[in-house]
Amino acid sequence: MNEIRYTENWIQLSRSGEFEEAQELYFSKLLPEIIESFQNRFQDSFNNEDMLISILGFSPEPIILTAKAMKPSKHVIVTTGENKAVEEVLQKYLEDGYSIIRLNDESFLEMYKALKEQLILNNHSKIVVDITGGKKSMVASASIFAKDYACKIVYVDFTEYLQELRKPKPGTEVLNIVYNPNTDQPEIKLSE
Repeated sequence: MNEIRYTENWIQLSRSGEFEEAQELYFSKLLPEIIESFQNRFQDSFNNEDMLISILGFSPEPIILTAKAMKPSKHVIVTTGENKAVEEVLQKYLEDGYSIIRLNDESFLEMYKALKEQLILNNHSKIVVDITGGKKSMVASASIFAKDYACKIVYVDFTEYLQELRKPKPGTEVLNIVYNPNTDQPEIKLSE
């Protein structure tokens, strides 16, 4: 892993209770370097997938990382409610290359219906579903949809977690391909 500059400064600010300064440093200095490192390490994980569906909760960073590594021609972000601070971060780092779908609730039917509608409206055959964010019920629904429609499922994970800050250590973010419809067919492997 690449050591990300400003990491120690950010950790010190966070530990000393200077949360606003830590947040400013994170989004102005750390996140751009994290994005570049992640993109360099994981852009080859995407072949010719052209649409990204991301599930959004309260952390925009994983969505940004996957989008920057993949560079989709269409990016749909699914969420419930509205969070202006999170959306401002998305707008800053993703520019205008995405749309947000707001669900009325996080039920299976609501999520599945919204994703199917996007599939029909956008006519993309190679889709990646990023399940990193969102409530567990939304992630479960999105995963079932992705399996049903042969979409690649990804999750942004990390190798080091700073428990007291409740964040991954900058630069330790990794892309986990949870399911690849081209290689992961358990029903075929189980029958062999």
